[in-house]
Amino acid sequence: MVAQLIRLRLALLSNIFSGTRRRAVGVTVGLLLATIALVSVCLRIVNLAAEPSSTVRTAVVLSGSAVVAAFFLVPMLFQRSDAMDPRRFAVFGFAPRSLAFALVASSIVALPVVAAALFMLSTVVAWSQNAGVAIVALMAGVLGLATCVLFGRLSSSLAAYFLSSRRAREVAGTVGVFVIVILAPAAVLLLSINWGTEGATWAQRLAGILGVTPLGAAWSIPAALAAGDGAGAFVSFVIAAATVAVLWAAWQLLSATMLTSTRREDESSEPSALGWFGRLPSTPSATIAARSLTYWSRDPRYWVPLLIVPVVPIVMAVPLVLVSFPLSSYALIPLPVMCLFLAFMVHNDISLDNSAVWLHIVSGRRGVADRLGRVTPVILIGIPLIGIGSVVTVLLANNSAALPSVLGVSTCVLLSTLGLGNLISARFPYAATRPGDSPFTQPQSTGSTSVFVQVAVVVGTLALTLPSIAYAVAADFGDSEARWSSLWSGVGVGLLVFIVGTLGGGALFNRRGPEILATTLRG
Repeated sequence: MVAQLIRLRLALLSNIFSGTRRRAVGVTVGLLLATIALVSVCLRIVNLAAEPSSTVRTAVVLSGSAVVAAFFLVPMLFQRSDAMDPRRFAVFGFAPRSLAFALVASSIVALPVVAAALFMLSTVVAWSQNAGVAIVALMAGVLGLATCVLFGRLSSSLAAYFLSSRRAREVAGTVGVFVIVILAPAAVLLLSINWGTEGATWAQRLAGILGVTPLGAAWSIPAALAAGDGAGAFVSFVIAAATVAVLWAAWQLLSATMLTSTRREDESSEPSALGWFGRLPSTPSATIAARSLTYWSRDPRYWVPLLIVPVVPIVMAVPLVLVSFPLSSYALIPLPVMCLFLAFMVHNDISLDNSAVWLHIVSGRRGVADRLGRVTPVILIGIPLIGIGSVVTVLLANNSAALPSVLGVSTCVLLSTLGLGNLISARFPYAATRPGDSPFTQPQSTGSTSVFVQVAVVVGTLALTLPSIAYAVAADFGDSEARWSSLWSGVGVGLLVFIVGTLGGGALFNRRGPEILATTLRG
Protein backbone atom coordinates (compact mmCIF):
# COMPACT_ATOMS: atom_id res chain seq x y z
CA MET A 1 0.00 0.00 0.00
CA VAL A 2 2.84 2.39 0.83
CA ALA A 3 4.40 1.94 -2.60
CA GLN A 4 1.05 2.58 -4.27
CA LEU A 5 0.48 5.79 -2.34
CA ILE A 6 4.02 6.95 -3.10
CA ARG A 7 3.38 6.43 -6.82
CA LEU A 8 0.11 8.31 -6.42
CA ARG A 9 1.90 11.23 -4.75
CA LEU A 10 4.53 11.30 -7.48
CA ALA A 11 1.77 11.36 -10.11
CA LEU A 12 0.10 14.26 -8.32
CA LEU A 13 3.46 16.02 -8.10
CA SER A 14 4.04 15.67 -11.84
CA ASN A 15 0.69 17.35 -12.52
CA ILE A 16 1.45 20.60 -10.70
CA PHE A 17 2.52 22.19 -14.00
CA SER A 18 -0.65 21.15 -15.82
CA GLY A 19 -3.37 23.62 -16.64
CA THR A 20 -3.13 27.09 -18.12
CA ARG A 21 0.14 28.77 -19.03
CA ARG A 22 -0.37 31.33 -16.28
CA ARG A 23 -0.65 28.54 -13.71
CA ALA A 24 2.49 26.85 -15.01
CA VAL A 25 4.43 30.12 -14.85
CA GLY A 26 3.13 30.82 -11.34
CA VAL A 27 4.11 27.35 -10.10
CA THR A 28 7.54 27.66 -11.69
CA VAL A 29 8.21 31.06 -10.12
CA GLY A 30 6.93 29.85 -6.75
CA LEU A 31 9.15 26.77 -6.81
CA LEU A 32 12.13 28.88 -7.83
CA LEU A 33 11.61 31.34 -4.98
CA ALA A 34 11.07 28.51 -2.50
CA THR A 35 14.26 26.80 -3.69
CA ILE A 36 16.26 30.02 -3.27
CA ALA A 37 14.86 30.51 0.23
CA LEU A 38 15.60 26.88 1.18
CA VAL A 39 19.18 27.04 -0.11
CA SER A 40 19.76 30.33 1.72
CA VAL A 41 18.50 28.93 5.02
CA CYS A 42 20.45 25.68 4.69
CA LEU A 43 23.69 27.52 3.82
CA ARG A 44 23.21 29.82 6.79
CA ILE A 45 22.78 26.80 9.08
CA VAL A 46 25.75 24.96 7.56
CA ASN A 47 27.99 28.00 8.02
CA LEU A 48 27.31 27.83 11.76
CA ALA A 49 29.64 24.81 12.00
CA ALA A 50 32.54 27.15 12.78
CA GLU A 51 30.60 29.08 15.43
CA PRO A 52 30.45 28.38 19.20
CA SER A 53 27.92 25.76 20.29
CA SER A 54 25.75 28.38 22.02
CA THR A 55 25.32 30.23 18.72
CA VAL A 56 24.54 27.00 16.86
CA ARG A 57 22.00 26.04 19.52
CA THR A 58 20.18 29.37 19.29
CA ALA A 59 19.94 29.39 15.49
CA VAL A 60 19.05 25.70 15.09
CA VAL A 61 16.39 25.62 17.82
CA LEU A 62 14.72 28.84 16.65
CA SER A 63 14.72 27.90 12.96
CA GLY A 64 13.72 24.30 13.67
CA SER A 65 10.81 25.46 15.82
CA ALA A 66 9.70 27.75 13.00
CA VAL A 67 9.78 24.83 10.54
CA VAL A 68 7.66 22.64 12.82
CA ALA A 69 5.17 25.47 13.41
CA ALA A 70 4.92 26.06 9.66
CA PHE A 71 3.97 22.43 9.05
CA PHE A 72 0.96 22.89 11.30
CA LEU A 73 -0.10 26.45 10.48
CA VAL A 74 0.32 26.60 6.70
CA PRO A 75 -2.04 23.72 5.80
CA MET A 76 -4.57 24.88 8.38
CA LEU A 77 -4.66 28.44 7.06
CA PHE A 78 -4.07 28.06 3.33
CA GLN A 79 -4.88 24.54 2.13
CA ARG A 80 -8.24 24.34 0.37
CA SER A 81 -8.36 20.57 -0.21
CA ASP A 82 -6.31 17.54 0.73
CA ALA A 83 -5.44 15.23 -2.17
CA MET A 84 -4.61 12.47 0.35
CA ASP A 85 -7.75 12.90 2.44
CA PRO A 86 -8.44 9.56 4.22
CA ARG A 87 -12.10 9.78 3.10
CA ARG A 88 -10.99 9.37 -0.50
CA PHE A 89 -9.86 5.81 0.30
CA ALA A 90 -12.98 4.74 2.20
CA VAL A 91 -14.35 2.72 -0.73
CA PHE A 92 -11.24 0.50 -0.92
CA GLY A 93 -11.79 -1.16 2.43
CA PHE A 94 -8.35 -0.41 3.89
CA ALA A 95 -7.82 -0.99 7.60
CA PRO A 96 -7.69 2.38 9.40
CA ARG A 97 -4.32 1.70 11.04
CA SER A 98 -2.70 0.49 7.81
CA LEU A 99 -4.02 3.47 5.87
CA ALA A 100 -2.83 5.89 8.57
CA PHE A 101 0.69 4.46 8.39
CA ALA A 102 0.71 4.41 4.59
CA LEU A 103 -0.39 8.04 4.32
CA VAL A 104 2.36 9.14 6.70
CA ALA A 105 5.03 7.00 5.03
CA SER A 106 4.11 8.24 1.56
CA SER A 107 4.67 11.82 2.71
CA ILE A 108 8.43 11.37 2.31
CA VAL A 109 8.11 12.43 -1.35
CA ALA A 110 6.07 15.56 -0.60
CA LEU A 111 8.00 18.73 -1.41
CA PRO A 112 7.63 20.31 2.07
CA VAL A 113 8.94 17.12 3.67
CA VAL A 114 11.89 17.00 1.28
CA ALA A 115 12.68 20.61 2.20
CA ALA A 116 12.44 19.77 5.91
CA ALA A 117 14.75 16.78 5.38
CA LEU A 118 17.36 19.03 3.74
CA PHE A 119 17.06 21.44 6.65
CA MET A 120 17.53 18.54 9.07
CA LEU A 121 20.71 17.43 7.26
CA SER A 122 22.06 20.97 7.38
CA THR A 123 21.64 20.95 11.18
CA VAL A 124 23.70 17.75 11.32
CA VAL A 125 26.48 19.54 9.44
CA ALA A 126 26.21 22.47 11.87
CA TRP A 127 27.01 20.07 14.74
CA SER A 128 29.81 18.30 12.83
CA GLN A 129 32.57 19.70 15.08
CA ASN A 130 31.97 16.69 17.30
CA ALA A 131 31.27 13.33 15.63
CA GLY A 132 29.25 12.02 18.57
CA VAL A 133 27.08 15.12 18.70
CA ALA A 134 26.60 14.94 14.92
CA ILE A 135 25.30 11.35 15.21
CA VAL A 136 22.91 12.41 17.97
CA ALA A 137 21.86 15.38 15.83
CA LEU A 138 20.99 12.98 13.00
CA MET A 139 18.82 10.82 15.26
CA ALA A 140 17.22 13.88 16.84
CA GLY A 141 16.64 15.28 13.36
CA VAL A 142 14.68 12.16 12.48
CA LEU A 143 12.45 12.84 15.48
CA GLY A 144 12.05 16.44 14.35
CA LEU A 145 11.22 15.35 10.81
CA ALA A 146 8.66 12.86 12.11
CA THR A 147 7.09 15.67 14.16
CA CYS A 148 6.86 17.82 11.02
CA VAL A 149 5.25 15.03 8.98
CA LEU A 150 2.68 14.18 11.64
CA PHE A 151 1.85 17.83 12.28
CA GLY A 152 1.41 18.32 8.53
CA ARG A 153 -0.87 15.30 8.13
CA LEU A 154 -2.99 16.30 11.12
CA SER A 155 -3.26 19.91 9.98
CA SER A 156 -4.16 18.99 6.39
CA SER A 157 -6.84 16.53 7.44
CA LEU A 158 -8.27 18.81 10.13
CA ALA A 159 -8.51 21.62 7.59
CA ALA A 160 -10.24 19.36 5.06
CA TYR A 161 -12.60 18.01 7.72
CA PHE A 162 -13.57 21.13 9.68
CA LEU A 163 -12.90 23.92 7.15
CA SER A 164 -14.81 22.38 4.27
CA SER A 165 -17.27 25.24 3.80
CA ARG A 166 -16.42 28.16 1.55
CA ARG A 167 -16.88 30.69 4.34
CA ALA A 168 -14.57 28.80 6.69
CA ARG A 169 -11.86 28.56 4.02
CA GLU A 170 -12.08 32.27 3.24
CA VAL A 171 -11.87 33.21 6.90
CA ALA A 172 -8.88 30.88 7.41
CA GLY A 173 -7.17 32.29 4.32
CA THR A 174 -7.71 35.85 5.53
CA VAL A 175 -6.29 35.00 8.93
CA GLY A 176 -3.32 33.37 7.21
CA VAL A 177 -2.58 36.48 5.18
CA PHE A 178 -2.64 38.62 8.31
CA VAL A 179 -0.35 36.17 10.10
CA ILE A 180 2.18 36.46 7.29
CA VAL A 181 1.92 40.24 7.24
CA ILE A 182 2.41 40.45 11.00
CA LEU A 183 5.38 38.05 10.92
CA ALA A 184 7.14 39.95 8.10
CA PRO A 185 8.64 42.60 10.43
CA ALA A 186 9.68 39.88 12.87
CA ALA A 187 11.46 37.99 10.08
CA VAL A 188 13.35 41.11 9.01
CA LEU A 189 14.34 41.79 12.61
CA LEU A 190 15.60 38.23 13.12
CA LEU A 191 17.61 38.29 9.90
CA SER A 192 19.24 41.58 10.91
CA ILE A 193 20.50 40.20 14.23
CA ASN A 194 24.12 39.20 14.65
CA TRP A 195 23.59 35.97 16.53
CA GLY A 196 27.02 36.13 18.13
CA THR A 197 26.54 39.52 19.80
CA GLU A 198 23.41 41.61 19.24
CA GLY A 199 20.26 40.07 20.62
CA ALA A 200 22.13 37.01 21.90
CA THR A 201 20.61 37.16 25.37
CA TRP A 202 16.93 37.24 24.44
CA ALA A 203 17.44 34.86 21.51
CA GLN A 204 19.14 32.28 23.73
CA ARG A 205 16.39 32.69 26.29
CA LEU A 206 13.73 32.10 23.65
CA ALA A 207 15.63 29.08 22.33
CA GLY A 208 15.77 27.69 25.86
CA ILE A 209 12.00 28.02 26.20
CA LEU A 210 11.29 26.44 22.81
CA GLY A 211 13.72 23.64 23.59
CA VAL A 212 11.33 22.18 26.16
CA THR A 213 8.24 22.47 23.94
CA PRO A 214 7.04 20.15 21.18
CA LEU A 215 8.22 22.69 18.61
CA GLY A 216 11.90 22.69 19.50
CA ALA A 217 12.55 19.71 21.77
CA ALA A 218 14.02 17.50 19.04
CA TRP A 219 16.36 20.23 17.79
CA SER A 220 17.67 21.02 21.28
CA ILE A 221 18.85 17.45 22.05
CA PRO A 222 22.29 17.79 20.39
CA ALA A 223 22.59 21.33 21.76
CA ALA A 224 22.20 20.12 25.34
CA LEU A 225 24.63 17.28 24.72
CA ALA A 226 27.23 19.65 23.22
CA ALA A 227 26.94 21.84 26.31
CA GLY A 228 27.56 18.83 28.57
CA ASP A 229 23.99 18.87 29.89
CA GLY A 230 23.07 15.17 29.75
CA ALA A 231 19.98 15.62 31.89
CA GLY A 232 18.73 18.41 29.65
CA ALA A 233 19.31 16.27 26.56
CA PHE A 234 17.32 13.43 28.14
CA VAL A 235 14.44 15.75 29.03
CA SER A 236 14.34 17.12 25.49
CA PHE A 237 14.40 13.58 24.11
CA VAL A 238 11.48 12.53 26.31
CA ILE A 239 9.47 15.57 25.22
CA ALA A 240 10.26 14.98 21.53
CA ALA A 241 9.47 11.27 21.69
CA ALA A 242 6.25 11.89 23.62
CA THR A 243 5.24 14.51 21.04
CA VAL A 244 5.68 12.02 18.20
CA ALA A 245 3.74 9.37 20.12
CA VAL A 246 0.84 11.73 20.90
CA LEU A 247 0.72 13.01 17.32
CA TRP A 248 0.72 9.45 15.97
CA ALA A 249 -2.14 8.46 18.27
CA ALA A 250 -4.08 11.58 17.30
CA TRP A 251 -3.47 10.91 13.60
CA GLN A 252 -4.69 7.32 13.91
CA LEU A 253 -7.84 8.47 15.69
CA LEU A 254 -8.51 11.23 13.16
CA SER A 255 -7.97 9.02 10.11
CA ALA A 256 -10.24 6.32 11.56
CA THR A 257 -12.91 8.94 12.28
CA MET A 258 -12.69 10.38 8.77
CA LEU A 259 -12.91 6.94 7.16
CA THR A 260 -16.28 6.34 8.77
CA SER A 261 -17.55 9.93 8.51
CA THR A 262 -20.20 11.12 6.09
CA ARG A 263 -19.30 14.79 6.56
CA ARG A 264 -18.84 16.42 3.16
CA GLU A 265 -18.52 19.88 1.78
CA ASP A 266 -22.00 21.22 1.09
CA GLU A 267 -21.79 24.25 -1.16
CA SER A 268 -25.52 24.17 -1.84
CA SER A 269 -26.18 25.48 1.66
CA GLU A 270 -23.77 28.38 1.21
CA PRO A 271 -25.27 31.79 0.49
CA SER A 272 -24.27 33.14 -2.90
CA ALA A 273 -24.05 36.58 -4.46
CA LEU A 274 -24.23 38.29 -1.05
CA GLY A 275 -20.77 39.80 -1.18
CA TRP A 276 -19.33 40.57 2.23
CA PHE A 277 -22.60 39.62 3.91
CA GLY A 278 -22.11 36.06 2.68
CA ARG A 279 -18.47 35.92 3.78
CA LEU A 280 -18.75 37.22 7.34
CA PRO A 281 -20.61 35.63 10.27
CA SER A 282 -24.18 36.64 11.10
CA THR A 283 -23.32 38.64 14.21
CA PRO A 284 -24.17 42.32 14.87
CA SER A 285 -20.61 43.62 14.56
CA ALA A 286 -19.84 41.40 11.55
CA THR A 287 -23.02 42.52 9.78
CA ILE A 288 -22.11 46.17 10.26
CA ALA A 289 -18.55 45.36 9.16
CA ALA A 290 -19.93 43.78 5.97
CA ARG A 291 -21.98 46.88 5.24
CA SER A 292 -18.97 49.11 5.89
CA LEU A 293 -16.74 47.02 3.63
CA THR A 294 -19.37 47.21 0.91
CA TYR A 295 -19.49 51.00 1.23
CA TRP A 296 -15.70 51.28 1.20
CA SER A 297 -15.46 49.28 -2.03
CA ARG A 298 -18.31 51.04 -3.89
CA ASP A 299 -18.99 54.49 -2.46
CA PRO A 300 -16.63 57.21 -3.80
CA ARG A 301 -17.06 59.13 -0.52
CA TYR A 302 -14.91 56.38 1.00
CA TRP A 303 -12.51 55.18 -1.67
CA VAL A 304 -11.62 58.62 -3.07
CA PRO A 305 -10.16 59.80 0.30
CA LEU A 306 -8.52 56.39 0.57
CA LEU A 307 -6.62 57.06 -2.66
CA ILE A 308 -5.26 60.25 -1.14
CA VAL A 309 -3.61 58.39 1.78
CA PRO A 310 -0.49 57.21 -0.16
CA VAL A 311 -0.24 60.59 -1.94
CA VAL A 312 0.20 62.64 1.24
CA PRO A 313 3.76 61.41 2.03
CA ILE A 314 4.81 62.20 -1.56
CA VAL A 315 3.47 65.74 -1.27
CA MET A 316 5.25 66.13 2.08
CA ALA A 317 8.53 64.97 0.56
CA VAL A 318 8.69 67.67 -2.13
CA PRO A 319 9.62 70.66 0.09
CA LEU A 320 11.98 68.48 2.14
CA VAL A 321 13.81 67.39 -1.00
CA LEU A 322 14.15 71.04 -2.07
CA VAL A 323 15.94 71.88 1.20
CA SER A 324 18.18 68.77 0.96
CA PHE A 325 16.59 66.99 3.92
CA PRO A 326 18.16 63.49 4.27
CA LEU A 327 15.87 60.99 2.59
CA SER A 328 17.05 58.22 4.93
CA SER A 329 15.60 60.21 7.84
CA TYR A 330 12.43 61.17 5.99
CA ALA A 331 11.80 57.50 5.17
CA LEU A 332 10.76 57.00 8.81
CA ILE A 333 7.93 59.56 8.57
CA PRO A 334 5.48 58.44 5.80
CA LEU A 335 4.16 55.29 7.50
CA PRO A 336 2.85 56.97 10.69
CA VAL A 337 1.40 59.79 8.56
CA MET A 338 -0.42 57.29 6.33
CA CYS A 339 -1.77 55.52 9.44
CA LEU A 340 -3.05 58.85 10.74
CA PHE A 341 -4.87 59.76 7.52
CA LEU A 342 -6.26 56.23 7.14
CA ALA A 343 -7.71 56.03 10.66
CA PHE A 344 -8.89 59.65 10.49
CA MET A 345 -11.48 58.57 7.90
CA VAL A 346 -13.72 57.07 10.61
CA HIS A 347 -13.91 60.22 12.77
CA ASN A 348 -17.26 61.17 11.13
CA ASP A 349 -18.12 57.91 9.37
CA ILE A 350 -21.51 57.75 11.07
CA SER A 351 -22.69 60.93 9.31
CA LEU A 352 -21.92 59.48 5.89
CA ASP A 353 -24.74 56.97 6.50
CA ASN A 354 -27.29 59.78 6.33
CA SER A 355 -30.76 58.26 6.81
CA ALA A 356 -29.41 54.69 6.80
CA VAL A 357 -28.15 55.08 10.36
CA TRP A 358 -31.71 54.66 11.61
CA LEU A 359 -31.37 50.91 10.84
CA HIS A 360 -28.71 50.66 13.53
CA ILE A 361 -30.83 52.57 16.02
CA VAL A 362 -34.23 50.88 15.56
CA SER A 363 -32.78 47.37 15.24
CA GLY A 364 -31.48 47.51 18.80
CA ARG A 365 -27.84 46.96 17.82
CA ARG A 366 -25.47 47.67 20.66
CA GLY A 367 -23.24 50.69 20.26
CA VAL A 368 -20.07 48.63 20.66
CA ALA A 369 -21.10 46.47 17.69
CA ASP A 370 -21.58 49.63 15.62
CA ARG A 371 -18.18 51.00 16.66
CA LEU A 372 -16.34 47.74 15.92
CA GLY A 373 -18.08 47.17 12.61
CA ARG A 374 -17.27 50.64 11.31
CA VAL A 375 -13.53 50.37 12.03
CA THR A 376 -13.18 46.93 10.43
CA PRO A 377 -12.18 48.26 6.97
CA VAL A 378 -9.50 50.47 8.52
CA ILE A 379 -8.11 47.59 10.58
CA LEU A 380 -8.09 45.27 7.55
CA ILE A 381 -6.08 47.87 5.63
CA GLY A 382 -4.04 49.18 8.55
CA ILE A 383 -2.55 45.88 9.74
CA PRO A 384 -1.02 44.98 6.35
CA LEU A 385 0.01 48.61 5.91
CA ILE A 386 1.96 48.56 9.18
CA GLY A 387 3.34 45.05 8.65
CA ILE A 388 4.61 45.61 5.11
CA GLY A 389 5.24 49.34 5.44
CA SER A 390 7.50 48.94 8.46
CA VAL A 391 9.74 46.54 6.55
CA VAL A 392 9.88 48.88 3.56
CA THR A 393 10.54 51.83 5.88
CA VAL A 394 13.61 50.35 7.57
CA LEU A 395 14.96 49.17 4.23
CA LEU A 396 14.63 52.66 2.71
CA ALA A 397 16.11 54.22 5.84
CA ASN A 398 18.89 51.60 5.87
CA ASN A 399 18.27 51.23 9.60
CA SER A 400 16.94 47.84 10.62
CA ALA A 401 17.40 48.74 14.29
CA ALA A 402 14.55 51.24 13.94
CA LEU A 403 11.99 48.51 13.20
CA PRO A 404 10.55 48.27 16.76
CA SER A 405 10.22 52.05 16.94
CA VAL A 406 8.47 52.25 13.56
CA LEU A 407 6.07 49.48 14.59
CA GLY A 408 5.33 51.11 17.94
CA VAL A 409 4.72 54.62 16.64
CA SER A 410 2.63 53.49 13.65
CA THR A 411 0.50 51.12 15.74
CA CYS A 412 -0.08 53.80 18.35
CA VAL A 413 -1.12 56.33 15.69
CA LEU A 414 -3.54 53.91 14.04
CA LEU A 415 -5.22 52.60 17.19
CA SER A 416 -5.29 55.94 19.00
CA THR A 417 -6.92 57.67 16.04
CA LEU A 418 -9.50 54.89 15.80
CA GLY A 419 -10.23 55.05 19.53
CA LEU A 420 -10.64 58.83 19.53
CA GLY A 421 -12.71 58.66 16.35
CA ASN A 422 -15.03 56.05 17.87
CA LEU A 423 -15.57 58.25 20.92
CA ILE A 424 -15.84 61.70 19.34
CA SER A 425 -17.95 60.68 16.33
CA ALA A 426 -20.67 59.38 18.66
CA ARG A 427 -20.65 62.57 20.71
CA PHE A 428 -20.01 65.25 18.10
CA PRO A 429 -21.16 64.08 14.65
CA TYR A 430 -21.42 66.82 12.05
CA ALA A 431 -23.02 67.14 8.63
CA ALA A 432 -21.22 65.24 5.86
CA THR A 433 -21.52 64.66 2.12
CA ARG A 434 -24.83 63.08 1.19
CA PRO A 435 -25.02 59.71 -0.60
CA GLY A 436 -24.68 60.21 -4.35
CA ASP A 437 -22.99 63.61 -4.07
CA SER A 438 -19.44 64.28 -5.19
CA PRO A 439 -16.88 63.32 -2.54
CA PHE A 440 -15.21 66.70 -3.11
CA THR A 441 -18.27 68.68 -1.95
CA GLN A 442 -19.05 69.50 1.64
CA PRO A 443 -22.37 70.78 3.08
CA GLN A 444 -22.45 74.27 4.49
CA SER A 445 -22.12 74.42 8.25
CA THR A 446 -22.83 77.36 10.52
CA GLY A 447 -21.10 75.90 13.56
CA SER A 448 -17.54 75.03 14.47
CA THR A 449 -18.17 71.38 15.35
CA SER A 450 -16.37 70.02 12.32
CA VAL A 451 -13.23 72.05 13.02
CA PHE A 452 -13.27 71.10 16.70
CA VAL A 453 -13.67 67.39 15.97
CA GLN A 454 -10.93 67.26 13.36
CA VAL A 455 -8.45 69.22 15.46
CA ALA A 456 -9.29 67.20 18.58
CA VAL A 457 -8.67 63.88 16.82
CA VAL A 458 -5.36 64.94 15.28
CA VAL A 459 -4.00 66.76 18.34
CA GLY A 460 -5.20 64.01 20.67
CA THR A 461 -3.51 61.36 18.55
CA LEU A 462 -0.22 63.26 18.51
CA ALA A 463 -0.36 63.75 22.29
CA LEU A 464 -1.04 60.07 22.94
CA THR A 465 1.73 59.00 20.55
CA LEU A 466 4.26 61.41 22.06
CA PRO A 467 5.77 58.87 24.55
CA SER A 468 6.41 56.35 21.78
CA ILE A 469 7.90 59.07 19.58
CA ALA A 470 10.12 60.25 22.44
CA TYR A 471 11.49 56.73 22.95
CA ALA A 472 12.06 56.43 19.20
CA VAL A 473 14.04 59.67 19.14
CA ALA A 474 16.08 58.53 22.14
CA ALA A 475 16.86 55.27 20.34
CA ASP A 476 18.02 57.24 17.32
CA PHE A 477 20.52 59.02 19.58
CA GLY A 478 22.06 55.78 20.82
CA ASP A 479 19.78 54.36 23.52
CA SER A 480 19.33 50.80 22.23
CA GLU A 481 16.79 49.86 24.91
CA ALA A 482 14.53 52.80 24.03
CA ARG A 483 13.44 51.27 20.73
CA TRP A 484 11.73 48.39 22.56
CA SER A 485 10.20 50.88 24.98
CA SER A 486 8.86 52.71 21.93
CA LEU A 487 7.28 49.50 20.65
CA TRP A 488 5.65 48.39 23.89
CA SER A 489 4.50 51.86 24.93
CA GLY A 490 3.05 52.49 21.46
CA VAL A 491 1.18 49.20 21.31
CA GLY A 492 0.02 49.49 24.94
CA VAL A 493 -1.23 53.07 24.67
CA GLY A 494 -2.85 52.36 21.29
CA LEU A 495 -4.75 49.31 22.55
CA LEU A 496 -5.86 51.13 25.71
CA VAL A 497 -7.17 54.14 23.79
CA PHE A 498 -8.88 51.92 21.23
CA ILE A 499 -10.65 49.84 23.88
CA VAL A 500 -11.72 52.83 25.99
CA GLY A 501 -12.79 54.82 22.92
CA THR A 502 -14.80 51.92 21.52
CA LEU A 503 -16.58 51.20 24.81
CA GLY A 504 -17.20 54.89 25.49
CA GLY A 505 -18.37 55.54 21.92
CA GLY A 506 -20.68 52.53 22.11
CA ALA A 507 -22.26 53.84 25.32
CA LEU A 508 -22.76 57.28 23.74
CA PHE A 509 -24.29 55.70 20.65
CA ASN A 510 -26.80 53.80 22.80
CA ARG A 511 -27.77 56.97 24.67
CA ARG A 512 -27.74 59.51 21.84
CA GLY A 513 -29.33 57.56 18.99
CA PRO A 514 -32.06 60.14 18.14
CA GLU A 515 -29.62 63.06 18.26
CA ILE A 516 -27.19 61.19 16.00
CA LEU A 517 -29.97 60.48 13.48
CA ALA A 518 -31.01 64.14 13.47
CA THR A 519 -27.43 65.27 12.84
CA THR A 520 -26.82 62.83 9.98
CA LEU A 521 -29.98 64.04 8.20
CA ARG A 522 -28.68 67.62 8.07
CA GLY A 523 -26.49 68.78 5.22
